[in-house]
Amino acid sequence: MFHHSAAAATGDRYLLVLGADILLRERAIVSALRTYPGPVLGMSASPAASQLNRFFDHVLEADYYNAEEALEAVREFEQRTGLRPQAVAPIIEMCVHVSVAISKHYGLRTLSDEALARSRDKHTMKVAFENAGVPCAKHRLFSTLDELRSGAAELTFPLVLKPRDFAGNVGTIKVDHPDELPAAFDYCRDSLLEIAPIYDFSDGRFQAEEFVDATHEVSVEVANWDDHRAVLAVTDKSKAGAPYFTERGQLVPSQDSDDEALRQVALDACAALDITRGLAHVEVLVNGDRLSVVEVAARPGGDGIMDLIDRVYGYSPYDVHYASYLRPFDGFPEFPRTARGVGATAFLNAPPGTISEVRPVEGLSRDELGLYITAKVGDTSRPTTSYLAREGVLEVFKAEPTEDEAKLFRSYVDDLAARHTDELFTVTPTE
Repeated sequence: MFHHSAAAATGDRYLLVLGADILLRERAIVSALRTYPGPVLGMSASPAASQLNRFFDHVLEADYYNAEEALEAVREFEQRTGLRPQAVAPIIEMCVHVSVAISKHYGLRTLSDEALARSRDKHTMKVAFENAGVPCAKHRLFSTLDELRSGAAELTFPLVLKPRDFAGNVGTIKVDHPDELPAAFDYCRDSLLEIAPIYDFSDGRFQAEEFVDATHEVSVEVANWDDHRAVLAVTDKSKAGAPYFTERGQLVPSQDSDDEALRQVALDACAALDITRGLAHVEVLVNGDRLSVVEVAARPGGDGIMDLIDRVYGYSPYDVHYASYLRPFDGFPEFPRTARGVGATAFLNAPPGTISEVRPVEGLSRDELGLYITAKVGDTSRPTTSYLAREGVLEVFKAEPTEDEAKLFRSYVDDLAARHTDELFTVTPTE
């Protein structure tokens, strides 16, 4: 363990960060090391597998998707060293329940059981929205095709089917007509079952929602600290069309950054779920002044959104995330709303098939801050139905753009990503 002596400054306590060893979450480690005066620990089933784990003071060996295994690793470390966590902060979706389990064992600040249930289960979430008057789509639950048909009869087509327990567009599909229900059910169920062994999901937990007609979708990043809430930023989402609505990238600042009604709906959504700790990622469909909350995740936004906010506004949202887990509310910092530039991410999606070659890309422009390749030779490139289809990501930032540059920035970044995809990958089509 590095820097063991630093624990003396925090009463033999440490900050445990879960899920920061994943691409586009790494800056969470930087924030933790900068703001916390004691040791910062991570967790991994294979601590030596990721180079990012070298930046933690120590890495506990456990599966951070498994609450029981993770808690046992923390307890064993305490028995061996005498060190206990001062806070457990989740960075990704599937670590939230684990952070709550460990925190409850040690009596630490964390989300309530009610907040966990409402933010992890899309059905419970939608019920809480309806009870609080937060605009959202009407929905019905189903486990079987017969239940889907029965529930769909009470809704107005088109519908959107999705698993109740996951994100990243896995299993999400639009259905325009009752005749399409059997094939859509199979797609939704098969998609969930593919990833179920990783996250210990169970079959039969799905819901159908009425499709909300919208011109675009945004996310609102909200800081929650005890009963206090504040909007950090609004992000424009780039999405593929129906039937899968796959996310293709993010952009900050949003065209709707100053929409006060939108910002208030995001705050109301977090309050409805009783989220009192950490950052939350609120997804909202926008059609003029009509808003519909899609869902809320009780953790920082992914896809590099936190890094975009850092570059565009000049502060790290992770700093506030950790502070809310470490101490009682002592006031939000002043979150700037004047953008210093425009930033975006775009995902690389190779054509479907088997990747037979990955070539280097040279000569990135000054605006391109990062090009990260996640695919390798032999991988199967999927159709763009969910986050599982990504072969890499491009990060781009432009300081003080002209009005035209800012307006065209999304298409500029998408064109760069498409060009790099062609340069990088040779794909053999699947026969």
